[in-house]
Amino acid sequence: MCMIEEFRRYCALQRDQKSLATLLIYLKRNGGWVQLNRLWKELGPAAGGPFWNQTTLINKLKKLEKMEVISVDRRVLPSSRAGDKKKTNTFCKLDPACSLSPHIFSMLQVRKEEGDRFSSNLVDRPLDRLLASAEKAAQGIDPLVERELEVALELLGEVFNVDREEARTMIQDRLSGRGLVSPD
Repeated sequence: MCMIEEFRRYCALQRDQKSLATLLIYLKRNGGWVQLNRLWKELGPAAGGPFWNQTTLINKLKKLEKMEVISVDRRVLPSSRAGDKKKTNTFCKLDPACSLSPHIFSMLQVRKEEGDRFSSNLVDRPLDRLLASAEKAAQGIDPLVERELEVALELLGEVFNVDREEARTMIQDRLSGRGLVSPD
């Protein structure tokens, strides 16, 4: 739980949560070791990513390594241009033992588009969502049950053309009518 608190303090310092959330999702999707050059190429300004300079990316990686959210490995590899020349390459991956790791995708909102296509976007305040999911899991609350409840409320809202609170009230009234919960 102390790692989660340290991560919470670090997230409070972030002006924009998008860059750190995008980095964590990128590492989770890749699953294994990712070279720093590739991270910069795909998350830097040339690709339209959230990082505008390499120093910011490296600083975030160092901080995540200190908190043991990611693992960093520096390997000496032979250069492809000169056989005798060697250079150091930095590789990163999300630490699977980290308590945040199973909840990374909770920062995404998945939508079904036309046909069988799906798309995903970051939710508002993605790091707050990640921390909430990790804390609930640490307390023994199953995050999948909560996610199923969110989906059920969304579906009820669409079917009956009501907002989230009205759907919640409908469920409460139905359960109290059956005597399963006491009316508030």
